[in-house]
Amino acid sequence: MNHTSLASPTIPVADHDGLIPVASLSQDIEVHVPVWSYSNPGDTFQLLLNGQLTGATQQLPSPIPPIGTELRITLNRQALAEDGLYEVSYRATNVLGGISADSPPRQIRIDRTSPGGALLAPMIFPGATFGHHLIGLLPGYAGMEPGDTIQTLCNGVPGPQHVVQPDELTLRPIEIVFDREALKDLGTDNVSMSYTVTDRAGNESISSMALVMSLTL
Repeated sequence: MNHTSLASPTIPVADHDGLIPVASLSQDIEVHVPVWSYSNPGDTFQLLLNGQLTGATQQLPSPIPPIGTELRITLNRQALAEDGLYEVSYRATNVLGGISADSPPRQIRIDRTSPGGALLAPMIFPGATFGHHLIGLLPGYAGMEPGDTIQTLCNGVPGPQHVVQPDELTLRPIEIVFDREALKDLGTDNVSMSYTVTDRAGNESISSMALVMSLTL
């Protein structure tokens, strides 16, 4: 057995870039280890986190499942207490000769930081004219990333939602379009505009500072 016969583990709850939702961190993380070539009943495997052995050792079952069959093992959530990047791999040990090999790692990312920090600036409405639509510009905020979901609130009622795109980080401001008829349904000329941000990990921001718009509908 050598490292070339081992495939990387998979982490089902991790997104394509390794980000793990905060909701999944309330329990241990399930890791899938594929059965490798030239394995024997009684061979063992154990997880590695950033190159360090962690958790219990697990034996391959008898009879050996087909190569590539995914075996389940768990990573203790307490090992992921700090935010940041981690590398998850496993060490396979041959029961006959005691030879071990480590798999290639799979990277995961832990993020428990709410977007925006302690302050989200109010939306800006540069246009004085109110036609069929009103366009609000949203300033950048701390920790803004593609995939963040912005939920607007108009007098506390959920308004338009927007998902941050990569080019909005640098090239253009975020534009959010409010519909005239939807605002008219609020039944008042004074509309308090605010928003919250939820990132891809599921962290929700505080509510932004509100801006009161006086509209003639």
